[in-house]
Amino acid sequence: MGPRSERGFTLIEVMTVVAIMALATAIAIPSYQAWYAKAKLKSALLELSSNMNMARSVARNRNQTITVTVALTNGRVMATYTAPTSTSAACLADAKACAMETQVMPAEVTAIGGTTQFQFNSLGLRVGGGTANQALQLMDRAGLSYEIQVTPAGRIRWCTTSPCT
Repeated sequence: MGPRSERGFTLIEVMTVVAIMALATAIAIPSYQAWYAKAKLKSALLELSSNMNMARSVARNRNQTITVTVALTNGRVMATYTAPTSTSAACLADAKACAMETQVMPAEVTAIGGTTQFQFNSLGLRVGGGTANQALQLMDRAGLSYEIQVTPAGRIRWCTTSPCT
């Protein structure tokens, strides 16, 4: 009888595979984290844009002015939607004072810039701000900035670049 052939992996082979996997993971994690933060920022932007369009419709349906206020409150970016008889602070204190549900942005949205308050009248038009578009920027920790623009006619568009081009 000849020598028995042993099948399996040596310790060196197993350790080499583990080292390669660890290296690949170390390279992939920062890319994943950046992608995740970018996706959360875009998701918040899309939801805010949609909610602002809804606020415009609510203003027309209720025949009253609706105010959208985006603010940094207790370390979180929030959007409140109020009627003329209420304020953003009252809305945050009591949900019944809101014209629509308050939007709390994900923690990845860390800053805002530009115009932070918009009003839509009973015709769905933007109130105030002159004839130029008004813009609101949402930013993350890495400095990535997305923008929402509101025209004097009340139309809302968003861009993944700031300023919108």
